[in-house]
Amino acid sequence: MDRRTTAQDVYRCELCDENMVDMLCVVCPRKLCKSCVGNHLDDDPNKHKLVKFQDRNTTLVLPTCPTHSSEQCKNYCQECDNAVCPSCIPSDSHKKHTFLKILEVFEKRKEKINSDTKELDEIVFPSYTTIVQKDESDAAKLEEDYKSLKQSIENQRTMWHDDIDKIVNMLQDETDKMRETQLKALKKHLQKVKNLRTEIQEAIKSNKDILHSPNVTETLSYKSRNSALKHLPAKLELSTPKFISQPINKDLIAKMFGVILGFSISEHTEGYEKNTQTIRKNQKHFLDKPEIQSVLETGEIKCPDKIACQSDGKLWIAGNEGSLKLFQCDALRSESGATRSCLTLKHVDLKGPTDIAVTTTGDLIYGIKLENTVLKLTKHKAQELINLHDWKLLSLCITTFGELLVCMTDERKYRCRVVRFNQDPEIMQIIQYDHQGESLYTSGMLSKCIEENKNGDICLADCDAGAVVVTDKSGKLRFRYVGTISSQKNDQFCPVGIATDSMAQILVSDSFQVHIVDNNGQFLRFLDIVCSNPMRLALDEGDNLFIADTHSNVKMVVYMRRNIFEDIRRGIHFIGTFWNGTKRNGTS
Repeated sequence: MDRRTTAQDVYRCELCDENMVDMLCVVCPRKLCKSCVGNHLDDDPNKHKLVKFQDRNTTLVLPTCPTHSSEQCKNYCQECDNAVCPSCIPSDSHKKHTFLKILEVFEKRKEKINSDTKELDEIVFPSYTTIVQKDESDAAKLEEDYKSLKQSIENQRTMWHDDIDKIVNMLQDETDKMRETQLKALKKHLQKVKNLRTEIQEAIKSNKDILHSPNVTETLSYKSRNSALKHLPAKLELSTPKFISQPINKDLIAKMFGVILGFSISEHTEGYEKNTQTIRKNQKHFLDKPEIQSVLETGEIKCPDKIACQSDGKLWIAGNEGSLKLFQCDALRSESGATRSCLTLKHVDLKGPTDIAVTTTGDLIYGIKLENTVLKLTKHKAQELINLHDWKLLSLCITTFGELLVCMTDERKYRCRVVRFNQDPEIMQIIQYDHQGESLYTSGMLSKCIEENKNGDICLADCDAGAVVVTDKSGKLRFRYVGTISSQKNDQFCPVGIATDSMAQILVSDSFQVHIVDNNGQFLRFLDIVCSNPMRLALDEGDNLFIADTHSNVKMVVYMRRNIFEDIRRGIHFIGTFWNGTKRNGTS
């Protein structure tokens, strides 16, 4: 039988390729017939181990020592976590190590493998199978849902077309009635004029007949009708109606036509929502009176109104005139509250940044005024991250999971929305309307500042609305904070800055003071500090609050009580970073 043209029905020797297999070398491994065993052992018999081929799955094969190739490993070094031969045990590399019998380790590992396999087979794999089935079902349902969504939009279009047809038909019916009324009046007037003209023709004919008649009696009996006929009838004037079309407001029509709600893509770590109760483990309490640790001089940055904290104690500060700097800031307590000139690490010339934020990797994200792009600054090189197309950037922030939240408005500032981008970046969520289709955020020219809370809520300081609008991570409205009773009465609440701390509390600055609100929208207290027209706010990881005011400085404020160990840790970290920074800048 030619084995090249037929299926192989038995195992053949791998040396002679003719005889049936009798033995197996478990070291090489190679299948051998009895005739080829001798040839296989010729080079080094101690290096090989032969077993009967039918016992190949029951015979244990000990590993060969990588250091002593002629010996097999019969022990296992617990410290080194690998197999060793008898010659390795007395070596210096295994001095004072604990050795186990390799077969005992082998049996325990087999039990572990068996247990893992059972868990994978009986629990994990069925779980994944269930997830796959659910995802496949969800994908099918998603297709049906989107078909239904498109059909709903199509139904709305049909209904609008029908309504427009009804309006057009009504206007055309009115036009027909107007035409018939005017035409009837015109015909009646025309008939009247024709009748009068006929009378005049008859009078002319009668007068001519009398002039040519020799009958004196007819001439003497003549009565003139000119006084009655020479008065022309009233002139009939008709005004043809015109159709004045109204200008089309596309934005208003789009809102009247309908909106799409609820677009979102989210992933939850390990399939569970983050437990917000863990925030209370490190509960902090307010200081009786907030402490201004230092006043940071920002140099030529006039009216600093954008702040972004990095995780390493550095601070980005930008002004409304295009200057942007990275500072090294002191997080140690200062009893005197002295003014400090921060160590400048970077200086970037920008033409008026709209807003700035720092990623979890330390890259700067910013937007430029009157432009529709979001940029990323990495190693002094700016690159376009997102093109907003017909939308303009208002503010942005980085979430706990490194996503980007962007508040934007259309070119006419008629609509405002919040969009979540992942790190790719791709649109993951659009938040614009509440569950009734009404706009969550107001349109207008005043500032809007966005932050994500520690529990995942999205907080927007909407100055146009005089409110802080807070939605959950799915975009559902949780509450609106409109200031205290006094600020409502005096019409003073105009939020321009917002920040959130480790307790999920919301800090909001208006034109006069800083409000502190809990994560359910309940007012807690005012921050009792002197600050002229507080603007933007920022918080670092230690809940140090940075407040930019109308002057060329930024105040660093502590408003919650910390333990001494945290201060020591942060102090040591600052000393190290400050010393490294001064060495790089050539100062002492």
